[in-house]
Amino acid sequence: MYALSVVTARCHVEVLTWTIHHAPDCSVPGEEGLNAYVKLNGALFADKLSCGSSHTNPSLTRGTNFQLLHPFSCSVIEHRAFDTNEAGPADRLRDYLDQLDDFSVIVGSMTEDATMNLRNAHNALLRVGVDLRDVLIMGTFAFVTQKSTNETVLRKVRLGADSHDNPANVSVMITGKIRENR
Repeated sequence: MYALSVVTARCHVEVLTWTIHHAPDCSVPGEEGLNAYVKLNGALFADKLSCGSSHTNPSLTRGTNFQLLHPFSCSVIEHRAFDTNEAGPADRLRDYLDQLDDFSVIVGSMTEDATMNLRNAHNALLRVGVDLRDVLIMGTFAFVTQKSTNETVLRKVRLGADSHDNPANVSVMITGKIRENR
């Protein structure tokens, strides 16, 4: 017997970043600050409040944050964070990206500051279609990419002063079909 099933993807990914350059004065009542977040089909997956802790688990942490997505279920397979404000994590980030399977869908973002020691990961980021070499200290970035195809939506704000009023953000709809013969 021959049967054909078609599975379609419709996954809306939204990402907002922030840097400490534009963090509010948390001692002022009513100034909650900007949220950094990752949303999947409108549901909050991870966030960080600039004046406090996260609302959700996992939290977005200082540095570079990654979510590996299953685009057909619009769910996170894995969440990883690398404090690329410090020296060693950029090497671990490079190794992480290099070991991912071809066609992996990766959501990347940053909070606080992620560029101080990102240099060791630049070549691995380029291999997945993300060029952050021109993002300076306190700049912001957000992206969605697919490894090997390097189909990438990337938004970056090079300077912290520029990211004060307009932090990097992306809104992407992932679509596609898989046909299976059974």
